[in-house]
Amino acid sequence: MSNAIIGKFGLRGDAAHSVDALFARSGDASIGVLSVVLLVFSGVSLTRRLQRMYLQAWRLDRLPGVRGSVYAAVGLAALLVEIGLLALLRKLVRALPFDWVLGAPISLLASLVLWTSIPWLLLDRRVPFRRLLPAGGLTAVTAGLYGVASTVYMPRAMENYSQRYGLFGVTVALVGWLLCSALILVAATVVAAEVDRAPEAWARRFRTRWRLESDARAAEIAEPADRALLIPEEGRPAPHSANGRP
Repeated sequence: MSNAIIGKFGLRGDAAHSVDALFARSGDASIGVLSVVLLVFSGVSLTRRLQRMYLQAWRLDRLPGVRGSVYAAVGLAALLVEIGLLALLRKLVRALPFDWVLGAPISLLASLVLWTSIPWLLLDRRVPFRRLLPAGGLTAVTAGLYGVASTVYMPRAMENYSQRYGLFGVTVALVGWLLCSALILVAATVVAAEVDRAPEAWARRFRTRWRLESDARAAEIAEPADRALLIPEEGRPAPHSANGRP
């Protein structure tokens, strides 16, 4: 964990030593059954909170019984697998000659798949996959921009915090970074969900352009237009059929 954080933010000096000390453990430490149970419980709790956030954003009812917990566990497994594959993919891209050219598009595409499939699973597939693509794309883009900004901001912040407060300062910096990541995820989800159900013309054009409109909502939008064709305007005779009947 310490090596991953140091490599991600490019830490050096006191900040790198503080991160090493923060995640260091004694050689005789062991992982027991209780530790594994707590780890699994924390992971499922995280995905349940994600599930609750997605349900509230898309205005869906909570899944009854243990079905929600089952989908939360499936979402946790998918999240871990996809993050692992994303890390492996980035490692393979770095070995290529032009990694700086291929790295950004591949990471963006992998993040799009990650943050579209996870809510699709946690929502029990009640929202079509294509309607979740704007949320996944917005999350992937904003998270990518935040990742670039973090490489500039976080080394300086962690260096200053470690000099002032020691290990506690490094912990505060990491927690703040995680909170900003969570804020990006929540904001992107809420914005995409609001655009999905917005009745304004620009939102309908956007959904129609990218084929994100649900069949029921498309029927509701088309109904007034069809009714306008059937009801004649004031002062204009009703259209007649071939046999002369209106």
